[in-house]
Amino acid sequence: MITISRELIRDGISAEVLTACLRRHDALLPELQRLRAYYEGRNPAIMERTDGGSGQTRLPHPFARYIALTAAGYLTGRPIAYEAPGQEAALAALTRGFRETAMDSVDAELAVQAAVYGKGVERIWTDRAGRARSVAVSPEEAFVVYDDTVAHEPLFGLCLTPLIRPDGTEEGTQLEALTAEETLTWRLRDRRTVTDADLVRRERHFFGQPPLIEYWNNCDETGDFAAVLPLIDGYDLLETERVRDKETFADSLLVLTGCQLEQGWHTRTVTGPDGEPVEERVPDEDPARRLRRERCLSLPDSEASAQYLTHSLHEADTEVLRAALKEDIHKFSFVPDLSDTQFAQNQSGVAMKYKLMGLERMASVKERWFREALRTRIQIYARILALGGEAELDPEKVACRFERGAGMGEE
Repeated sequence: MITISRELIRDGISAEVLTACLRRHDALLPELQRLRAYYEGRNPAIMERTDGGSGQTRLPHPFARYIALTAAGYLTGRPIAYEAPGQEAALAALTRGFRETAMDSVDAELAVQAAVYGKGVERIWTDRAGRARSVAVSPEEAFVVYDDTVAHEPLFGLCLTPLIRPDGTEEGTQLEALTAEETLTWRLRDRRTVTDADLVRRERHFFGQPPLIEYWNNCDETGDFAAVLPLIDGYDLLETERVRDKETFADSLLVLTGCQLEQGWHTRTVTGPDGEPVEERVPDEDPARRLRRERCLSLPDSEASAQYLTHSLHEADTEVLRAALKEDIHKFSFVPDLSDTQFAQNQSGVAMKYKLMGLERMASVKERWFREALRTRIQIYARILALGGEAELDPEKVACRFERGAGMGEE
């Protein structure tokens, strides 16, 4: 969370304040990009590993993606339902607006963002007809700045968009500051520095509060797989080494005892400087290469021997370690392995709930924080609908109902 004193923007948002906020966000950016890399199956600990001549095989496993999608799907796999007793007409207008902006898809994307980054970000705007619309934007490109009180009220939101030339090259960055009353747009040449001269546009809006909302995953703003990244690294490294062990077996050193590979020679007739034929002694095929091609070796006597010098992993011990790492990843992320045989067997409802208890508790925490952001969304939509002539809706009387367990065998 990025916080500043409300006093700093009493007379408006200055370039110095924006520059400070952008630089604080840039300090968090490498970690956000690292989390995205894990989610996309590009484990940096494995993909960026340099091992000299020990092979180029990399085996990153998409555990992070599995954890994030399973947890997010468990929370928002079924659309969120809304109830407002006594306000049916106003609620109908709200749900119609949600349906027109495909809010179910927005919620699903926000849940995935929260599971990956620790928070999702929603931006609300109005289309040409004056209707409110929503979209999920990346936490790498948008964030909310809060005041430094215990309430942490949102002051404004910042959105960064690269400016691209027709030839595909980047020519700068567009920065938008979304306050409770207006949207200010800067055109930056340096992403980390804002000057007063960069301001290009001011537009008033009627949302009544900053139309950029953060959906926190928990009070720490941590993703669902952040705590098990070292375990994922260990699993990927173990599986990478297992495959490399097989790959390098054919390239192992051949140890010869009591003999050696000798270079053979033969003669050929070539034309000499004076035009006369002469005999030339040339080497035969390299003995090591011939051995690899023919895969046959003749030893001179019974005292001689040949064997490969290898570093073999003990498969039984390796498999035990692999299974232990996998179990720990699921246990400490609270996301069960749904491919495990225990989920394929007929289980009683009580037994299944026990196996899903960790996921259920984590989802309960995620739901509470999701509700906080949904309340802000409903307030903004209700305001825009009322300004458009729809029946007024009391956001505080709208109940959000999550139906968890989609795809987990529940009906």
